Amino acid sequence: MLASPPKPSSGGTVIKLVGARIQIAEITCDDFDQFGKVKKVASAPARAKTLSENAIKKGFAKLIGESGEFQDWGGEKNDLYTSKIRHKGKRRSIAFALKGAGTRGELTPKKLGKNGDQIQRLFESPAQIFVVQYHGQINQSVIAQMKEFAKAKSVSDGALIWYGIIDGDDTDRILAAYQATFGLK
Repeated sequence: MLASPPKPSSGGTVIKLVGARIQIAEITCDDFDQFGKVKKVASAPARAKTLSENAIKKGFAKLIGESGEFQDWGGEKNDLYTSKIRHKGKRRSIAFALKGAGTRGELTPKKLGKNGDQIQRLFESPAQIFVVQYHGQINQSVIAQMKEFAKAKSVSDGALIWYGIIDGDDTDRILAAYQATFGLK
């Protein structure tokens, strides 16, 4: 005898995916082959001046080996997209959401996009890896939201999806490891 499906508690809908597998993994800047020098920097002094979003984007693109131009506009899915990132020796596609110096305080989902939908738009990118970068502290609600979108993307694409953040401490480590790339030397 088959068990009856659970009843929605608040009039919602229950969706049961038979055979669907969620394949997700959290990732850090230490996991990218092109950012290998960052592993030698345990911690870095906080920067007195925050680099602009554009300077971070150009530096990341240079480290990755991406020569394309990426223009900012209000409805973009991502700030930097490339299929040239190397993760564990394999080339993969990655989409970054970068928050620049115009954003102040702890980063929360509300500060990600005019309507708080930047994480959702980020996961609409045709990527395998999704990263939010910010020059300060990132609230755990950002990573929790990313995890839920990664689950949905994994089921939808039937693939392993990586997600993660690069907060202020890791941004400072990257800048310390690659000073010349970011014009700091």
